[in-house]
Amino acid sequence: MAAGNPAPPEISGAQAAKIVDRRTTDIATTQARRADKEQRLGAKIAALPDAKFGVILADPEWHDEVYSEQTGMNRHASRVYTTSDIENIKQRPVGDIAADDCVLFLWSTNQHLDVAIEVLRAWGFEYASHYIWRKPTLGLGYWNRSVHEVLLIGTKGSPPCPALGTQWDSVIDAPRGGEHSAKPEIFLEMIEQYFPTVPKIELNRRGVARPGWSAWGNEADEGAAA
Repeated sequence: MAAGNPAPPEISGAQAAKIVDRRTTDIATTQARRADKEQRLGAKIAALPDAKFGVILADPEWHDEVYSEQTGMNRHASRVYTTSDIENIKQRPVGDIAADDCVLFLWSTNQHLDVAIEVLRAWGFEYASHYIWRKPTLGLGYWNRSVHEVLLIGTKGSPPCPALGTQWDSVIDAPRGGEHSAKPEIFLEMIEQYFPTVPKIELNRRGVARPGWSAWGNEADEGAAA
């Protein structure tokens, strides 16, 4: 130790235990406050007219550009479902169903990342963060062999972010869905953990809506109830 610098005070085991207990209490208090805010937000949004949602999960039908119409279309998404151009997706009135305090989870492939952020902003949200879905097998790509997709997070107003100690890792390993471009249900489970009482909708859902969610899209089951 350099001359003139006083030695740090020694901390007894009992003092260290008190520090740990205080930090644990602080985290628990923060989590409780966040849970209360989430519940109050859910109740407020549920009372709004015209089906406003505090959580929107969207998986747009991105149209991929290919280098060769002869060889590049055999795996193209349009062989499985109808795709849309970027301007059409940007003009979709998603902002009309967003509550004043709302979180948008927006799926994007690597090649659509820049336009996905444009879409996020066009819908009235600000970029906040993102998750990575790491797949178990390699896909295709131009600059690299893609093994992941991106789930962007956008916010409108002041929705509560996850409380300290409850956040999931930013990279989530999960198997591919059964259908082309289908996303793992584990991401919906994560969102449900973060927002158990807030009204939620999944855009471009395939089949029956997940319990507790509303669903919209060409392949969504219209008879499904949230």
